[in-house]
Amino acid sequence: MKKGSNAGEPVIVYRGCAIPDGYFYDVPGDLWVRFDDGLARMGLTDVAQTRMGKMVSIRFKRVGKRVLARKSIATVESAKWVGPIHSPFDGEVVATNDAAFDTDILVANKDPYEMGWVSLVRPDDPSTATQALLTGKDAVEAYKVRIEEIEINCLRCAD
Repeated sequence: MKKGSNAGEPVIVYRGCAIPDGYFYDVPGDLWVRFDDGLARMGLTDVAQTRMGKMVSIRFKRVGKRVLARKSIATVESAKWVGPIHSPFDGEVVATNDAAFDTDILVANKDPYEMGWVSLVRPDDPSTATQALLTGKDAVEAYKVRIEEIEINCLRCAD
C-alpha cells in the first residue's frame, strides 16, 4: 500500500487500485461520490473500471430525470460487462458528462476520479445522502476487503 496524489488529494493505492481521500464510496456499487454545493458528482471507482474492462458505450439518464436509490443513473457497456451504474440515494440528474465520453469513451478507464465522472445529481435529502456511503479509513478498509475478495489488481488504460 502506498500514498500518491490525485488532484491534490491523498490517495491510498492497494493492489494497484486507487482510493482517493475526499470522496464518499458506495463500495458494493463500486461508485464514488463527491459533494459540492448540495450536488453530488458520481463516477465509477478504479475497481469498477478495472472489472468492466474497456468501456464501449454509455447511456446516461437524461437531465431532469428523477432517480431512486439503487436505480440507474447510466448504463455502461464494456468489453466484459453490460449493466447499470446505481445512485446511492434519491435525487434528480442535473448534468451528465456526455462531452468527455463523446471525446474519449475510455475517459473513465483512464481517469475515473476526475475527468471520467458520470453524472451530477441533486439529492432529495442532502442530510441523509451520505448515510449508506463510506469515507476515509472506513472506505479504505472496506475496499481492501473487497479487492481481496474479488482478487483484483487494478490497471488503467493508457493512450
